[in-house]
Amino acid sequence: MKKLLLLIPTIILLALVACNKKKTTEPEIIGLPVFTFASEDTAAVQSLANQFVDYFRAGNINAAADMLYIVRNDSVIALPEDQKANFKQALSTLPIYDCAIKEMNLYSNRDNELRLALLIAEDGNIEREEGTINFFLNPVSQEGNWYLTLLSEYAEGVGLYH
Repeated sequence: MKKLLLLIPTIILLALVACNKKKTTEPEIIGLPVFTFASEDTAAVQSLANQFVDYFRAGNINAAADMLYIVRNDSVIALPEDQKANFKQALSTLPIYDCAIKEMNLYSNRDNELRLALLIAEDGNIEREEGTINFFLNPVSQEGNWYLTLLSEYAEGVGLYH
């Protein structure tokens, strides 16, 4: 009971001190650095995406695979041959009747999203996304050049939080 009697005045004193404390201004929130895009950036990514789609439409999965890169140790490198072979093998087992860009979101120089729809059903509809599967790439800018990289949770600087 003595402890309770000592605790009550302490709580009241803390409450009074807290109430009398002057309000401070809102703290400055420091966010992530903002990557500023120029129209040239959007045009470069759009051009890469269009070329990638054109290769798919022509059935040239090899050329599409040659356009792919990965992010490793803060560098953008060509897709290693073993991963390129896996990519080609996986996609060559699918009947691909069409390909279309469905969404392109540029957030930073590293963390972006390009969503493609692959039409895999002969009687599907790519506009309504019937009979399609989604395929995601991560456009990345390195030293002023844009690259289409495979979306990977292990890529340095890529958060996958969209």
